[in-house]
Amino acid sequence: MMKLKMTTGVLLSLAMMSTAYAATCPTLSVTHSQDAEDLTFTSARLKDKGTPNSVVICRYEGKDDLGASAGYRNGTPVTGTGSNWKGDDCATTDGDASKCAFK
Repeated sequence: MMKLKMTTGVLLSLAMMSTAYAATCPTLSVTHSQDAEDLTFTSARLKDKGTPNSVVICRYEGKDDLGASAGYRNGTPVTGTGSNWKGDDCATTDGDASKCAFK
């Protein structure tokens, strides 16, 4: 029975890995001492995109001079799939992270 469970788990993992889906940079919120603020997505950059060490760097802006970056690592090579990619860089002025989707 254990062998069957392990085989099923491996097959399920392989099926999930072969399914290509687009991901986007997540929504990022920052809390201040008095309130919270959702930051606006502004751009993304692909680093080491053809390797398992690939990272998508997501950039955000907030009120005044507040800004933040977040890295997304999946352990696999990554490709930009959204409509705004120009090489390894993608930018948007409307905060729509789907324009900088990746897989």
